Amino acid sequence: MKRPAALLSLFMVLLLDAALAWPAGQPQPAVRVLVPQTTAALPFLVMMKNQSVPEAQVKVDFFANHAQALALLLRGDAELLLSGTSQGWENRLDGSPLVMVGTGAWGISSLVGKDSSITGFAGLKGKRIAVPFPGSPLDFQSRALLAFEKIDPDKDVTISYGPFAQGVQRLMAGQVDAVALPEPLATAMAKQNGLLRLVDYSRAWARLAGGDRMSPQVSLFAAEGYAAEHRALIASVVAAWDAATRAVNIDPDAAAAQFASALAVDPGILAEATRNTLLAVPSASENRTRVMAYYSAVSRYLPAGPRPLDQRFFFVP
Repeated sequence: MKRPAALLSLFMVLLLDAALAWPAGQPQPAVRVLVPQTTAALPFLVMMKNQSVPEAQVKVDFFANHAQALALLLRGDAELLLSGTSQGWENRLDGSPLVMVGTGAWGISSLVGKDSSITGFAGLKGKRIAVPFPGSPLDFQSRALLAFEKIDPDKDVTISYGPFAQGVQRLMAGQVDAVALPEPLATAMAKQNGLLRLVDYSRAWARLAGGDRMSPQVSLFAAEGYAAEHRALIASVVAAWDAATRAVNIDPDAAAAQFASALAVDPGILAEATRNTLLAVPSASENRTRVMAYYSAVSRYLPAGPRPLDQRFFFVP
């Protein structure tokens, strides 16, 4: 079936290189965005390629460690940080001057394994699963989903911790039954290692949330002072982020072909991984409502338990 011409036209416009008009002799402000090497970064790679923020030059750099990336942001070596939603609110609750600009990925992970009898969290009783680290987004969300299925995450399941690569190695060695992985790693392991996508976290979350698959996973953050001083620029970044996200959703194959090398993954795998990622940039009010609802649902499983999350955490340009 052919895609609507208007949508294709929008995508082509967004992916065309265009000269950025900037007054001669004036330095152009730079916006450095630190991003993880996941499908959530694709819209920002589109934005950098197109230079689609008129007020500034967009520069995107990958990071491997959230704490190091946060340090760069807070000392002014970067303007924006795309990272785990819960890592942002944990930093805020611990006293960091971090604010959430918006959320872009609402489903990005799957449980991968070999046992085809595991088709949901209800089938994990007595099983062994691997997640990144205690208190990680995949840890507390898994615990919430297990509890929803009347499975005690501390008694009925063995949860082990370690980096993603270690989890995959343990799975291949038969030491765990499933490992929680983000995209594009989940798709790559299924395609290249003959593993199965046992459970899509977004579909599992829909059972808990009355059919709504969206749960905030990857959000955009800024230092509160910087955001307050650059409201118009932040608004332009969010608008460009929204447009780039729509373009990626319209044609994930084209986005994958352009940026597979940046994410160090095969284009075909990246395209499929992108289809398995819920990418969207809602309005500021919808984002706040959704994040707060999710926080209420999972906060009991956070390392420090429920703590009040102040409304100033949600930045409105």
